[in-house]
Amino acid sequence: MLTEAIILILAGSVVGTLSGLLGIGGGLIIVPILTFVLVHFHQITFDQSILMAIGTSLASIVFTGGVSSFYHTKRNNMDWSIATQYIPGVLLGSTMMAFVIPHLNIAFIKHTFIVYTFLAAYEILKAPTIKSAVQLPAVFFANIYGFAIASISTVIGIGGGTMFVPYFIYHKVKPRLAVGLSSSLGIFIGLGASFGFIKNGLHVSQLPQFSIGYIYLPGLILITSSSLIFVRLATKWIHQISVLSLKKIFACSLFLIGLSMLFAG
Repeated sequence: MLTEAIILILAGSVVGTLSGLLGIGGGLIIVPILTFVLVHFHQITFDQSILMAIGTSLASIVFTGGVSSFYHTKRNNMDWSIATQYIPGVLLGSTMMAFVIPHLNIAFIKHTFIVYTFLAAYEILKAPTIKSAVQLPAVFFANIYGFAIASISTVIGIGGGTMFVPYFIYHKVKPRLAVGLSSSLGIFIGLGASFGFIKNGLHVSQLPQFSIGYIYLPGLILITSSSLIFVRLATKWIHQISVLSLKKIFACSLFLIGLSMLFAG
């Protein structure tokens, strides 16, 4: 139990840093680590473990995204008038996908996402310094994009930052604001998905003790508690990093995420 707790606390500290600094929910770290913990410490089947890891990851994003958004709002890295245009589509996409995920071809979506991470990283690195005005689409198209991102994010177990941040940067939103917006939208991805994962797993047998549906509460508590400390620190660090450096860090993170998923099998 002690080894499991240490693993989950360390994972949470990394997740909090990523959430505050880059607007990434951390699911690409939580999902493989928590899957390993459930398989090796609780003897849960791999299929059940990965579903629980995704559900727990998305539930944790509600808290890390909430704290990250709070501090980004305090530091003027947030614009709720923009975020609210995407929330309906995000909620609908995450909730619907949580109910259909057991029937999806996960491999196809996984490899599509890998290609996306490489393309997005390339686009961010080659993009010029942002000087022009924000050019966001109409509310209807904003919700379509929000629905698409939330749907893919729910399958993978992430908060959508690897897709929302490049999207907002492409539409002339400054990187720091793009991170803040991504954090806020991750809350609603987590809320919609958590509802579906809880409902789906309520009547499933042989899940570990202290679980609510497909959400593993000890993992949620340990990961979230340590991540919240580092979220606050990271939202301070973001002001000490230049816009160009922030874009490079994010692009490199996308490359590493893509590579990790590619070689994960």
